[in-house]
Amino acid sequence: MSVTDTAEDLRHVAPYTRRESMSLYGRTKLMTIMWTQELARHLDPAKTTVNCCDPGFNATGLGRDLPGSRILQGVLNTLHVGDPRKGAGIIVRLATDPAFAHTSGGYFSVRDAKSLECPEPGRDPRIQKELWDETVTLLAAHAAD
Repeated sequence: MSVTDTAEDLRHVAPYTRRESMSLYGRTKLMTIMWTQELARHLDPAKTTVNCCDPGFNATGLGRDLPGSRILQGVLNTLHVGDPRKGAGIIVRLATDPAFAHTSGGYFSVRDAKSLECPEPGRDPRIQKELWDETVTLLAAHAAD
């Protein structure tokens, strides 16, 4: 899971194969963490906080294009594994629990709301700012259309 060129990653719209889907998914998740942490630096934490989370494994159908996904979904449902409500629970907690009211730019685990570090190479604030700047450039170009 790596971000090599934020400008290229943000503009990547080419078709992809099943084999490439997990890599692309990982990169987009990494960029979400990076962007959230940079957004926190742009906000007044006394007024607005922003956090993100690892919602854990959730059987939502996202991987439905992968080989064997229907069989896996059936097994997971039978075993009651991957209930999306568990993943949603951390999101609700981050938004409503007073313990997080003054926390901004965090990345948290679904299991215990434990603080996590952004994976490398996205941990570097310079790369996070680069992603932010590229996003602003991309949005400005589309707003001009």
